[in-house]
Amino acid sequence: MNKVDTFYTANTFVPYKDHSGKQLRHILLGSSFRWLITAGLCGGYVFATRMWQNQGAQSEARKKVYNALTTGISIALGLNIASAFRDMALNMRWPILSGRKRNLVELDLILNADSLTKLVKLMYVARRPLVVFCCIFWLLVNLLAQAGIAMLSLTYSFDLDYSQVQMNPNELVSIPKLDHFYPQGEQSADPSIHDEEYAAHMFGALSYTYRLNTSENTPAAGKIYQPKGAMLYYNFDTKSVEHTFSDSPTGELLGTFSVYTSRTIKATYDCSAYPITANGNGTSIEPVVETLGNMTVEQTVPDSTTFLTHDNHTCEGGLRCSVVEAFEASYTDPWYYVCNVTLGETQKDPHNVSYISDYMAQIATASIAQVGYTDYLGVASQIYPRDSPWGSTANGSTDVVGMAISIFAMGTIAGATMYNPYTNYIGSAPKQGVYLHVGHPYFFYLIISLICGCHLIFIVVVAVLTNRVMVGPDGHLSMSLLLRPIADALNGVSGGKENKAFRDAKRNTTVLYEKPGRSGGRWQLNMIDR
Repeated sequence: MNKVDTFYTANTFVPYKDHSGKQLRHILLGSSFRWLITAGLCGGYVFATRMWQNQGAQSEARKKVYNALTTGISIALGLNIASAFRDMALNMRWPILSGRKRNLVELDLILNADSLTKLVKLMYVARRPLVVFCCIFWLLVNLLAQAGIAMLSLTYSFDLDYSQVQMNPNELVSIPKLDHFYPQGEQSADPSIHDEEYAAHMFGALSYTYRLNTSENTPAAGKIYQPKGAMLYYNFDTKSVEHTFSDSPTGELLGTFSVYTSRTIKATYDCSAYPITANGNGTSIEPVVETLGNMTVEQTVPDSTTFLTHDNHTCEGGLRCSVVEAFEASYTDPWYYVCNVTLGETQKDPHNVSYISDYMAQIATASIAQVGYTDYLGVASQIYPRDSPWGSTANGSTDVVGMAISIFAMGTIAGATMYNPYTNYIGSAPKQGVYLHVGHPYFFYLIISLICGCHLIFIVVVAVLTNRVMVGPDGHLSMSLLLRPIADALNGVSGGKENKAFRDAKRNTTVLYEKPGRSGGRWQLNMIDR
């Protein structure tokens, strides 16, 4: 029966063939596989980052997906690089051992070069400058590789997206109640006509604070609401002023994360201008108007404009239209204007979520003149000084006066969307989103490049240096055969015990990994006494 010869102590037998050109290819191929994993993981990191960058506003769930994905890639990348560096250290043992004689204590530590703690101990044991430098260098390489992977997450962040929002279907959308003009936010179901007229007048008086712009700049549906942007858009060609309604996130008022919708409403005007032939300086209540004759204006002030309307100010054939008159007092060029101002119905609103009733349209179109009450003649009037936006001189321009009344009328609607109480409807609710902001793209791509590039450089350098000698075994049984002559010698000195003789022998016995000079010799660890 064949048995393993446990007493075999031949110090010349080592089960390795001399190295050949195949060894270099074998080392490169083995190391390249890990490098391909590194390159793939780095590419995945870049791909995920670029993809999330281009997705715009995202939910917290999408943010968590990215964080989970990049965390997994970082962990896998760190483990792969650590494993690759461990293999490099194991390969580099053999050219290091062949470089010079070393005692058995150093031999033991070098054979465990894949352990960073063993390298620290090797620095303490050897204390030679070159050994200390190489150990520190390798420790730094390992630490910097892991630090670089960790630093990738410092080059980007998720920030609130103020340029767009995410839309969530079948959720509650917050919108203003537009069934009344609610005074001071009062949610009474039936505010009085006086309260509504006064509230509408106050909303309209703030029209210029809502900001104006030309109709060419009307916001597109789906764009995020701009708090500092215009709410009213005028067009002199079509004699109109338009407002775009907005949707807001669930439970919120009009604000940063609201969005413009396709729902719009428009006010139009049609005015006539008549020169005043007498009593037009504002000191008389009975100006004489060309074509119209004697008119009565109970409230007049020199150098001002008085807007007035009557109890029944509805236009003929138009329940959403009001007749508004204006008396422009002047010592030199007084004028009288009669305007029909119409508030159209809400467009692109199939579910009537922004419906404005005829009743509200009547209040809005006459709001520049009425503040809740009329005089004994049934006339509501309001005087505006010359320096106010509503009292500036028009000098007979129907467009200037008509546009002012229309802006005021549309301002009542814009004000209601801001100050009325809010309600909800089921639809696509806007919601604040986050976006991936790579604040330091240079460092992001530099770190990725250094990880891949340095890994590849170390592969080539280690392969070239290692190929100078025969790479020793990495299995425990094969390693035991290589170390058997040394183990047998130590056993003979100490009798198998780690006593003083054993420790002295380890310090005083040196070894060199070398190949005998004769042809066909095998690489082995030769013991040399000091």
